[in-house]
Amino acid sequence: MRAKVFKFLKKKSVIALLAMTASGGIYATSINGPVEPVRYVLAAAEQGSLVVAVQTSGQVTDQNQLEIKPGASGEILKVLVKDGDQVKTGDALFQIDSKDAAKTVRNAVQSVADARLALESAQISLDKLKGPPDSIQLLQAQNSVNQAQRNLDELLAGPDATAVKQAEADLALKQNAIKMSADGVTPQVVQDAYDANAATIKNAAQTAGQAILDADTILGIDNKWTNDTYEKLLSALDSGKLWEANALYPAAKTAAVGLKTRADNLKTLGESAANIEAAQNEAETTMKLMEPLLQKTYDVLLNTVTAYNFTQSSLNSLQSTIRSDQTSVSSRLTALTSARQAVDQAKTNYTTSLLNAEKAQTALDELKAGADAQDIAAAREKLAEVKESLAELQTGADDFEIRTAQNTVAQRRAGLAAAQNNLADAQEAFRDCTVRAPFDGVIARLHVHPTNQASASTVLATLLTNAKIAQVSLNEVDAAKIKAGQKVTLTFDAITDLEIAGEVFEIDPLGTVAQGVVNYEAAITFNTQDDRIKTGMSVSAAIVTDFKAGALLIPNSAVQQGASGATVQVLNGIELTSEVTSQGIASATEPEIKTVQIGLANDQQTEITEGLVAGDQVVVRTIDPSTAAKTTTQTSSQRSGMGSFGGAMMRPD
Repeated sequence: MRAKVFKFLKKKSVIALLAMTASGGIYATSINGPVEPVRYVLAAAEQGSLVVAVQTSGQVTDQNQLEIKPGASGEILKVLVKDGDQVKTGDALFQIDSKDAAKTVRNAVQSVADARLALESAQISLDKLKGPPDSIQLLQAQNSVNQAQRNLDELLAGPDATAVKQAEADLALKQNAIKMSADGVTPQVVQDAYDANAATIKNAAQTAGQAILDADTILGIDNKWTNDTYEKLLSALDSGKLWEANALYPAAKTAAVGLKTRADNLKTLGESAANIEAAQNEAETTMKLMEPLLQKTYDVLLNTVTAYNFTQSSLNSLQSTIRSDQTSVSSRLTALTSARQAVDQAKTNYTTSLLNAEKAQTALDELKAGADAQDIAAAREKLAEVKESLAELQTGADDFEIRTAQNTVAQRRAGLAAAQNNLADAQEAFRDCTVRAPFDGVIARLHVHPTNQASASTVLATLLTNAKIAQVSLNEVDAAKIKAGQKVTLTFDAITDLEIAGEVFEIDPLGTVAQGVVNYEAAITFNTQDDRIKTGMSVSAAIVTDFKAGALLIPNSAVQQGASGATVQVLNGIELTSEVTSQGIASATEPEIKTVQIGLANDQQTEITEGLVAGDQVVVRTIDPSTAAKTTTQTSSQRSGMGSFGGAMMRPD
């Protein structure tokens, strides 16, 4: 009996092992057989408007008595109602100083204009990159290539005979400008200036001699008899003038005589620089002595009287002569100064000519020597550079440049949207300076007067009304985001087809605590009153806390947060279809991981401020069939093996 039992168990064990082996074969086939590729569910980064809202709920209530508070702060300029006045919704009640708000609006308008221009400029740059190359730029680039090729060819060909002759002629011309005069010491250009100065000095000596002669004719110092007819009449009105003139005469005459001697000894051409400069100094000194002598002589004539033998006409003639001498002396002194400057300029010119001659000699030597290896290498590099520029222009912008330009356009578009949002906020703040009635009603009591200061907590007036409002509850986190004036979308459980707009009227500054949770009550006014809305109805409110137009948006599921920041997976180059955005698509290449900067976000979408451009395809979900198949098959195999083995163990004999 024991042998039969053992034989039975042995037989059943073999069957069980065969069953396990068969199952194992299926498992291996499942693992080693063909595996479906990974699929990626994609979505495109798109420009759009992002609305961030706080969701809450409450009930409709009647508001019999309402405290009116301003949305702006400042001095109250006007109170437009009085106690007991009937008011309609939208009636102006108070006017708050709006100068600052108006200025903010003007600045915001300018910011929008600037942002729009910046966007247009970025779009033009992008269109230019995407478009064909400009024909003028192509022509200029080709001309640069041609010129660079000619320059290289000229260097390789060696010096041109004509160019050498021109360089030699240029050198000869510049060497002529630095030739020396006959003395072998003075440059010819300087000697020419000295020769011209010699004539100026001789003229000055002649003028000085004539001036001395004319002064002596009047004063009668050397020629005592020349003024006998009017000697006693000279300086009759002020004898001191004659004494002053006589005192100046000797030095002036001595200088004039000395100058004449030196001038007569000067050679007209080729005089030494030392003699010319000495004569120049003496001539200038003499002219400066002549000026006061002639002026004092003229003063003598001014104080001279006429007589029967010395008429007014004779006196006038003498005065005219002295005046003429003064003009001549002044002119000669100016000429002497100009002559000195001409000599200095000639010396400067000579120094410049020396440098020019050196440069011309160097240029000629370099031309004859031909181009060195360094020049040829530089010319080859220049040719390669301009050829590369031409090729890039012909090929057009690469993908990186276009994507960069697209990113700039996206940034500028976001900047415009932000500027428009700021303008909208500024306009709303300006409108808030006029406090209007939120409902029809009666002004029960005024609490302020003109010149009073108002803030968001100031009660301006009490309004009696029968209007309905929504009273909603906010937790402390959401309450921190809510402020008066924010827009609200309202829906009603009892009226499924009704959706109306509203506005946060006020929020209770004091919260209530229930079971350790702090809640704040907020009042929301209806922009329209609907008769179907009844007191006590449940209401759902979406309070808009932020809004951004023109934002670059992707689904929240595409964003991964890590220690180094936010990242997304990008898989571009695939045509997006409804299947790709729902079931995914297989790809031979793995997605690229990009670091991004995120901005606003709501429950569904996230704004990307940096790292992506419009059109980028981001992975929102990854489907790995092999992982799922392996897990499922392994589990099934284990269960199948255990079942076969257990069946064999429990099968009866």
